[in-house]
Amino acid sequence: MKPRILIFINSLRSGGAERVVSQLLEHMKDDFDIHLALFNKAIDYQIPAEIKIFDLEQPRKESAYLVFLKIPFLSYKLFHYCRKHKIESSIAFLNRPCYLNALMRSLWGYKGKIVMCERVHQSAWMELNSTIYGIVSKALLRFSYKRADLVIANSYSSRSDLIESLGIQTPIRVIYNPIDLKFIREQFLMPSPLQMEDDLFYFVSVGGFRKEKNFLMLLDSFFIIKHLPVKLIIIGGGAQENLLKQKVEHLGLTDRVIFTGFDSNPFKYVKRSDCYVLSSYVEGFPNVLLEALACGKAVIASDCKSGPREMLAPSTDINHSLVATYEIAEFGILVPVNDVDNMAAAMKLMFEDKELRLEYERKAPLRVQHYDVSEIKQHFHVAFLP
Repeated sequence: MKPRILIFINSLRSGGAERVVSQLLEHMKDDFDIHLALFNKAIDYQIPAEIKIFDLEQPRKESAYLVFLKIPFLSYKLFHYCRKHKIESSIAFLNRPCYLNALMRSLWGYKGKIVMCERVHQSAWMELNSTIYGIVSKALLRFSYKRADLVIANSYSSRSDLIESLGIQTPIRVIYNPIDLKFIREQFLMPSPLQMEDDLFYFVSVGGFRKEKNFLMLLDSFFIIKHLPVKLIIIGGGAQENLLKQKVEHLGLTDRVIFTGFDSNPFKYVKRSDCYVLSSYVEGFPNVLLEALACGKAVIASDCKSGPREMLAPSTDINHSLVATYEIAEFGILVPVNDVDNMAAAMKLMFEDKELRLEYERKAPLRVQHYDVSEIKQHFHVAFLP
């Protein structure tokens, strides 16, 4: 009989953690009897038909305070489900599922294995979100991770942060985010609805329109180089969509910036573009950057916590952060966080220096080979075993 595990995440709407979970469901279904718990049954990614879904039926948008108040009640529902289905390991992705996992053990005495998967550099995220919500989140995370049997971080920088800033003493294992290279290469060959002009250079960026992705800064940087024959494609959606479109109009960039909306296959745009740009304030280990490399693209990334430096400059100190200028790293260009001028300078360099760009394109597929899900899944397999 296959081990019975439950994987718990807010939803499977667009996002990096969500894509990781969808890949694990597909590539681990033969090894485990997998149950999927969701706060709400919003699913943008394909999942195998045999996966059993437990929908907690929570609203997509709700007051943060009401969310916190519901946690004990929802943890009991989760515990009841795990007891009924004899779940041997409960694995949580993202903060709220981690809280419920912890309370399932503390309040209701769940005896199975508890694994919590950290997807972001928590100190950097909390610094960006220094509100009461952020303070409460930090306290809840400390409480939760102390009740786990194992914490999985997706970068070494994030692991160090959990130990040094949150004082986590629970065993922490680093397992990088997987990508499905075969799937990506199939998808980027699909036709694109966007007609790309041969005499223009295209930058592209993918992500949720949230504060931490810092698309507003990217637009300011793009404005500086608008005199060049360049366009910017932004793929995604979210809370800041109207704000971003208003800024594009205010900057007079409506004929230069293309919003595609959310697309489950962003690879067809990335492959046909010239350079991928990541402008985030904070990450964990950004899937979109791995996926851009898998598409054979030259990349520019903010030197944020965490992931880009480990990915693009693996021989450097992971704790180093750029301040004054950009860095031409081994596998891409790194830029100080939230630095409009240096991001614009890096974009201009990538446009002008064809030799550098082609060198990055040559290296890109080699860099991502060992992140393939066929390699990474074995590490999750061991971590998820009861």
